[in-house]
Amino acid sequence: MATINDVAKRAGVSKSSVSRVLNGNFEYMSEEMKNKILKAVEELNYRPNSVAQSLKKKSTQTIGIIISDISNPFWSEVLKGVQYECTRSGYGLMVSSSGEDAKVELENIITLKNKQVDGLIINTTGRNMDLFNQLEDEMYSFVFLDRFNDDLKTDTVIVNNILGAKQSVQYLIDQGHKRIATLLYPVENKSPRIDRLEGYKQALSENNIPIDEDLIKICSQKSESGIKATKALLSLPNRPTAIFSTNTLLNLEVLRGVREVGLNVPKDVSLFGYDDYPWVPLLDPPLSTVAQPAYQMGAKATALLINRMKRKRKTKPRIVQLDPELKIRSSCLPPSI
Repeated sequence: MATINDVAKRAGVSKSSVSRVLNGNFEYMSEEMKNKILKAVEELNYRPNSVAQSLKKKSTQTIGIIISDISNPFWSEVLKGVQYECTRSGYGLMVSSSGEDAKVELENIITLKNKQVDGLIINTTGRNMDLFNQLEDEMYSFVFLDRFNDDLKTDTVIVNNILGAKQSVQYLIDQGHKRIATLLYPVENKSPRIDRLEGYKQALSENNIPIDEDLIKICSQKSESGIKATKALLSLPNRPTAIFSTNTLLNLEVLRGVREVGLNVPKDVSLFGYDDYPWVPLLDPPLSTVAQPAYQMGAKATALLINRMKRKRKTKPRIVQLDPELKIRSSCLPPSI
């Protein structure tokens, strides 16, 4: 491989002049010299040593992201936005998943820091506050994504989940439903889940519909938990006429649960889900959903992180809240019972 000395020798200039050109510093340099150096770089196919540059600049031009559940297709859309902004800004990307395990999250943060990533985007489990406070004290750059934590003020990108849940349940109420169930994964330390439950309750309360705890099912994240919860709901003497599902994977399990008890969506029970993808209209029936701006979330969180890394000083944290959008399809009808 060619070295910077080889380039300098080929161009007939000093090594410092080559270094200035490679760093984009053309001030006080003639056009002739600049072109001569660039020609030598091209002829020798010179590539700067990224490790050496990182040591010199104390930057690897790489960021890391830690997501909670790599199996959820929501995160593939988020990562597209993150990757776009990284590429646009000249940064590499390292991805890891915590699997909703606080210990794994902690290990991932330490590993990525040891690999010298310049900053982190974190979809936090909400259980490593001591570490986050330590990162704040060190002025290490990180941004929370999708989940908000009241105990730590840092740049955060979230969706207005109260609004999304409230609007979807209101849509079901407007169709005449009063027995509306909801399925969620455990809500502890998970602001999106807390907010979706809050939006559900607000819609009921504002329409003078009593909140029935029997219609609120907290599912484990083990496979088929949503199927079992759906079957339990539909076996109630006064079963719900509509279900509000709060997660992509739960959406699919609710559909399966309804079919396994011999009922039909939307003829026997209406279903309004969360998250929207190109394949959702292909479901039977096409599912009404709350669409999150996942791509924009990823891009915005990355832009916030890069700006924070460049400032290299403490600034007032920014909370960016994006609005979801309802996608109305044919999975909801007025109640049949």
